Amino acid sequence: KVKVYDVEFEEEEIYTIVGSTEADPDENKISNESPIGMALIGKKVGDTVFVDAPAGAIELKILEISK
Repeated sequence: KVKVYDVEFEEEEIYTIVGSTEADPDENKISNESPIGMALIGKKVGDTVFVDAPAGAIELKILEISK
């Protein structure tokens, strides 16, 4: 689980990174193969990532990582 701060929308989100067969965007379960999933994997708390998503560029700051 990764808690992030969406800079554009000024809100926090918690994503659970799962395999592609378990992904369910309605439950904030994102695939490790999705643009956001790939951007978050391997990062640490305090990092800011920029994601080229289908809806446009997203800037996320990593606030917390848990299992």
